[in-house]
Amino acid sequence: MREILIRLGTYPGVLGCLVATSDGIAVDSHLADMDEDAAAALVSSLLVHTADLLDRDGGSRMDQLELRASRGKIIVSDLGSAYLVVVTDRRLDLDQGRIEIRSAANALRKVGRIHV
Repeated sequence: MREILIRLGTYPGVLGCLVATSDGIAVDSHLADMDEDAAAALVSSLLVHTADLLDRDGGSRMDQLELRASRGKIIVSDLGSAYLVVVTDRRLDLDQGRIEIRSAANALRKVGRIHV
């Protein structure tokens, strides 16, 4: 898992990444100058509210959540038993960046079920 996060974390435009559970526990990370516990807690809150909205819309499941801000993005991908959280800056090439994030998420899913 660590190797996947390091590879993704060094992609141009990616500021850092982590794997977190839906209840806000950081499993592993490659973050520079960011608090992994705060990032995991933020994602947990977002996921709870997103799941509530999706349940009201017929019970669909979130695959990927993208938050855009003036200085970058936070992209959250469902891994099944956890989530991949990627923090980017404005330099991220969206098309290629999404491919890299999807590839990392697929590789993390193959690692197996994530337990805390």
